[in-house]
Amino acid sequence: MLRSLTSAGFSRKKRPRPNMQRMTARASGRREYGGRARRILRGTLWTVAASLGVWTAVLVYEAAGPLLAGTFEIKEVRVTGLRTVTRDEVLDRLQLESRATLLSVSPAQLESRVSAHPWVRSAEVSRLPFHVLSVEVAERRPAAVLRTPSSAFLLDDEGAVLTVLAEREYEELPVVVGLDHRQLLQGNARVRHAAESGIKLAGLLAQSLDGRAEIDLSDPEHAVAYVHGMRFRFGPAPLEEQWERYRTVDPVRRAGAAKGQPDIDLRFPDKVIVREREQLS
Repeated sequence: MLRSLTSAGFSRKKRPRPNMQRMTARASGRREYGGRARRILRGTLWTVAASLGVWTAVLVYEAAGPLLAGTFEIKEVRVTGLRTVTRDEVLDRLQLESRATLLSVSPAQLESRVSAHPWVRSAEVSRLPFHVLSVEVAERRPAAVLRTPSSAFLLDDEGAVLTVLAEREYEELPVVVGLDHRQLLQGNARVRHAAESGIKLAGLLAQSLDGRAEIDLSDPEHAVAYVHGMRFRFGPAPLEEQWERYRTVDPVRRAGAAKGQPDIDLRFPDKVIVREREQLS
């Protein structure tokens, strides 16, 4: 009978034992607790080790501090690249403390101090073993004179103001007029860009014409240049393109030049208009 019931599919299904479930849960809990305890222990050991390391480093630094200071004390400041700026001016800008070391100074901070000098374009500070601080200076070069109704200023090729000028200084440089020197001194980007463009224009003129050029930037988009009695009017197009257009027709202009002072208008695309200034109203 039993054999027949079993063969007919009425066999008894095995159910999980409650005691086994409780034992498995307890074992899992013990493993999780053990893993958490090990992690806490490792973290504690790492903290203790780090604290000991910092404490040891402080003790070593305190003991070796005087030795390091003597080994890396700055005993020589080597300055190169000077033309107009003096060595004393650079040393004043560095503001090195007494008994400063190569380890106690910040090259980036020192570079910023030296570069604040109006004649310095850039400065590079580096440490050389074992007592030398090297300062390499790149100076700004005079490029033009900004003339105002009350004074004159020396500019570099980026339009930066270098110094105030006395009468009859740097007469070989081109003259820029029509700009507000106060805005230029305040670092106004628009005015400085206009000054830079005017100086660039003066350089283009010098490639083909002799004499001291004067660039009027009262309207920076329409610069007017004067050289050797000639007047050039420029538009907002690239200056190189406008000047190359003039150079193409200059031989023809020279061949048929009259006695009057020419006025060359380059403001219109693909045109070079040449007139005599006496005929202008």
